Amino acid sequence: MTKTRRKTGLVLVIALIVAIWLAVMVWISMQPARTDGSLGVDDQTNDGAAALTSVLSDHGIAVHPAQSMTQLRSELQRNPDATVLFHDKYQAMATASYERLSELAELVPADQRVFAGVTATQQLDLIDGVYETRTLGFIDNLEADQSCRLPAAQEAGSIGAVRQGVVIDDDAHGCFAVVDESTGQADPAYAFAQSPEGSIIFADWRMLSNAGLYDNGTATLALWSLGQSDTVIWFQPDFQFDPDTDGQLSPVQLPDWARMGIVWAVIVTGIWLLYRGRRTGPVIVEPLPAEVPAAETTVGRGRMYAKTHQRYHALVTLQQASLARLARLLRLGAQASSDAILNETAVQLNASRPELQQLYTPPTSELSTQQLVAWANQLQDLEHQVRDRVSAPTKESS
Repeated sequence: MTKTRRKTGLVLVIALIVAIWLAVMVWISMQPARTDGSLGVDDQTNDGAAALTSVLSDHGIAVHPAQSMTQLRSELQRNPDATVLFHDKYQAMATASYERLSELAELVPADQRVFAGVTATQQLDLIDGVYETRTLGFIDNLEADQSCRLPAAQEAGSIGAVRQGVVIDDDAHGCFAVVDESTGQADPAYAFAQSPEGSIIFADWRMLSNAGLYDNGTATLALWSLGQSDTVIWFQPDFQFDPDTDGQLSPVQLPDWARMGIVWAVIVTGIWLLYRGRRTGPVIVEPLPAEVPAAETTVGRGRMYAKTHQRYHALVTLQQASLARLARLLRLGAQASSDAILNETAVQLNASRPELQQLYTPPTSELSTQQLVAWANQLQDLEHQVRDRVSAPTKESS
């Protein structure tokens, strides 16, 4: 095997490893996060739902979290009869478009929906029979009376720690009613209800939290409602649920797989550039294959300085070139110092040494274009004077 083939094989192996690793990372990033916070499936704090998901698991009911329409659709394709718990944790459904909510309503059948808290948009587009969500004072205990027709509520008997209720129409059914006579509202608000299509509503999402689960019969009510199938999809949509309507995504609105793909594309590109740099080696300065006249080089350098407004560097270059020409005119040699050149120039022209020194000292302040041109003319005039002086015949030669 030749050296070239070994290098090619090594590159292919590295590329294959990076590609596999990238695919694994993208797949991991596409999985729904088992987040913490309110009704987080792994959160063991008061607002989390680890207790409820643990109870469901003990009864053989799998809980699959989802945060986007893609994840929800994928879970429903695998488990078409799954119960879907809706919790608008990030207010994504509250601000979503009508088209997105209509798509969600078509995706999930009404009798498979369970709502943990109800927003105004959910009332309009996802639930029939509910026309108001009412905030209540802290209700320590509520019992299911004889008018309750829901078997789950009758089995639970009583619940507690309720802070919200829903007002329903005649076609829906509700249990655990609260009538607040102080507000003058005669319609009762129900802590637990069922729409005419079979959707189940927990008016207060805290009923399903770790803190509310053990209040009286709340655990029985939750298990009865969510145990209709062997799978529960825990749907808490995030900002990916309904992107900006103008179609322009900010970096944080990109899907997880896209953000991870961008990061890994940058990493792979950096590795490839490093490999190319090591393979090519350091930069080697070589003479040009053809001679370039000095005039062309000077003109090109001048244009570069003019384009970038580097007047300071242009003047320094002119001063150094002028000193080199003076050294040749005065026959001082290429190794002569600037002090020696200026001293000899002052002697030849009978000029002031400090004035010459000032002429060949780089400026300390910013130069204008007019100042640069005037300075360059002074340098040129000085060179003409020296050339005229050294080329003029002396008395001995005449």
